[in-house]
Amino acid sequence: MFQENITACEECDLVHQVPQLQSGERFICSRCGHTLLNFREHVEKRILGTGISSLLMCFFALVFPFLGFSSNGAERSVTLFNIVSMLISQDYLVLSIIISLTLFVFPIVYLVSILTLVWSFHNRHISLQTKRYLVRAVVVIQPWLMVDVFLVGILVALVKMNSMADIQLGLSFWAFCAYVLLLLKTVMLVDRRWLWNKVAGLAPQHTISKTPRQAKRQGLIGCHFCGATLTVEAKHCSRCGHSVYSRRPQSLITTIAFLIAAVIMFVPANVFPIMFTTFLGVNEPSSIMEGVLLLWSLGSYPVALVIFFASVVIPLAKILSLSWLCLQSYYPTEKEPLQKLKLYRITEIVGRWSMIDIFVVAVLTGLVQMGNLIAIFPGPAVLSFAAVVIFTMLAAMSFDPRLLWDASSLEDKE
Repeated sequence: MFQENITACEECDLVHQVPQLQSGERFICSRCGHTLLNFREHVEKRILGTGISSLLMCFFALVFPFLGFSSNGAERSVTLFNIVSMLISQDYLVLSIIISLTLFVFPIVYLVSILTLVWSFHNRHISLQTKRYLVRAVVVIQPWLMVDVFLVGILVALVKMNSMADIQLGLSFWAFCAYVLLLLKTVMLVDRRWLWNKVAGLAPQHTISKTPRQAKRQGLIGCHFCGATLTVEAKHCSRCGHSVYSRRPQSLITTIAFLIAAVIMFVPANVFPIMFTTFLGVNEPSSIMEGVLLLWSLGSYPVALVIFFASVVIPLAKILSLSWLCLQSYYPTEKEPLQKLKLYRITEIVGRWSMIDIFVVAVLTGLVQMGNLIAIFPGPAVLSFAAVVIFTMLAAMSFDPRLLWDASSLEDKE
């Protein structure tokens, strides 16, 4: 059973009286529909099972051959480590760091942290401060887990190479597929409010008005990190220790700054080549759009559309959407805040999928290295495009959706 007194929605700031929840039940915000709590059945055992299995599959994915490549009698096989080491050997250090963090470091830290926390529920040898650090690691790292995006990038790379070479899928490829599925399942099982409740106990108790109102209008602050509700005088959450504020400080200014940086980097990302292909001694550069047109000419229409939407449409749409939402926070229109919030949710969900092209280039660089016969190298646009994706993700994280409800003055109308 999960029991809390009250909690505030982090997307619309509405304060809710939390009912007693049984395993398998979830609690949804009555105003914006955001899932506040998802209390799954046998969650601790399931996290242990999927988390440990995911770590095992990650180990197998790193040990055995990942992909094989053969062309005109020349053969080559690579492991996941070879992909990173090849990028380092060619002085693409920043790109190798991005690949290492998203594929290995962040997922392993996430899994070890959540498994340690579940184990600590029945073990008193770990201090509360250590548990807090572990939960913070879980919460902060979760948006940057991109193993599923990398898997799609691998499939796109295989389609690109299918016309010029024979591709073999190694044992590690199937282990990596299992690793991705198990990691995603583990992430789905972890609920932030449930986790903080198990680690640090109940949140502070308060009496609220019977009429649903925003926390800000009741002299309360909802901690966006653990879901606790505190008095307006609080500077730090008494449960998780994180800094608390009614609205994120400088939210709009920070979001706009990241969007400007993304726009600046978007120009070289689409003008310069993202990849160089050497075939029989001839070096041929290709930009993002040239790669899309090549896939289209080869008849790979679904893959061409995936790359086009992930690398061109989504970054542009995300920049325009967040810019419009920032404008709505200053000069609201007649549109309902819930419609604006849905647009914000979409930008958060789809943003990381733009990394597909970066992963495609990394996989091809690690796999296709056969001297002057055929070789692939990253172009100067790779880092620019990675910066666009990172800046737009940071912009979405910096934006405070509660400002949309403040601007609408919905409670004043009610």
